[in-house]
Amino acid sequence: MKIWGEITFGPGMPVLRNVVTMLCGVPDPLRATRHSGGEDEAKRPIKNVEEFAASLDRFGTMLWAKHAHYTVRAPRDARVECMCQFKVDPPLVRAFMERMAPLDPIFGFACAWEENCHRNQIIARLRVGTLEAFVGSDLSKRVPGLYWLTLLSERLAARHGVPLAGLEAAALEHVALGGGLRLFRFHDHPAKWRERADEVDALCTALPGVFDIADLRARLVGVTEQRELYAIIDPWR
Repeated sequence: MKIWGEITFGPGMPVLRNVVTMLCGVPDPLRATRHSGGEDEAKRPIKNVEEFAASLDRFGTMLWAKHAHYTVRAPRDARVECMCQFKVDPPLVRAFMERMAPLDPIFGFACAWEENCHRNQIIARLRVGTLEAFVGSDLSKRVPGLYWLTLLSERLAARHGVPLAGLEAAALEHVALGGGLRLFRFHDHPAKWRERADEVDALCTALPGVFDIADLRARLVGVTEQRELYAIIDPWR
């Protein structure tokens, strides 16, 4: 199955280059060996990792492995984002998340695409059509959500008042990775996320500092005008 993931790091070009270097050094089949500037551009081999990483700018790059695809960027010199798509067994994704821990990520997750949509996607049927948008990912406002695997730094949890004890009690597994970084697992398998969806939904609602899409969806009931919809969702985009 395909597993979607995203990891956010601190700002700066050195961080972006370190992330790319790490992605070129993880074990196969997740090790990046080719790069491109876009989905439709030719994929070129990475011959020298250090030279390639040093050549990057804030727009980042797309990286390709045997069974993974990464987009790494630092938009407007903001925090470095690494978006991932995996087509491997779940234990390899977990090992990958742990492997990224020394780079001091702020937040990360991995899950089935459907769980990501359930947690963060708004679909609104308006008078003039349908609007789809992903919301809740702004780390300055909330922790974006809880997923199959959730990588959470203690500093982000403290910033938003998220009680780590509550997460530890609810998670099926909790691992302290060192450096103030925690890895939580909320489902047995990414494909089985629906089995505990109600429980994790309730946790997002109950815990302070965690984005709760249920509240936002409730506020959109009956909204049919685009301007009104944007007024509601823009603070969470």
